[in-house]
Amino acid sequence: MGRTTKPEYVEPLLDALKILGAASEDALLEKTYSVIQLRLYPDDFTVLPNGEPRWRNQMQHMLDGLVESGRIEKKNGLLRLVEL
Repeated sequence: MGRTTKPEYVEPLLDALKILGAASEDALLEKTYSVIQLRLYPDDFTVLPNGEPRWRNQMQHMLDGLVESGRIEKKNGLLRLVEL
C-alpha cells in the first residue's frame, strides 16, 4: 500500500482554486478532494486521532504551506491565488 505524499496535493489544490476563483478553506479542500479522490490510496482514508481522514490532514498542511509561502492569499476568510 502507499499513501499520497504532501507535495502531491500542491497542484490539485492550486488547480481547484483556479476553478473556484475564491473559496473558504473547507470549500477548497472539498473541491480538491473531488478532483483527486480516485487517485488516493486506501491509507489516505485512515481516520487520524483528530477525527479527520489522513487525506484531509495532509491537504490542510500543504494548504497552510502555500499560504505561508505566499502562493495563496487568505483574506476575510477567503483564499485566492496570488499571481506570480
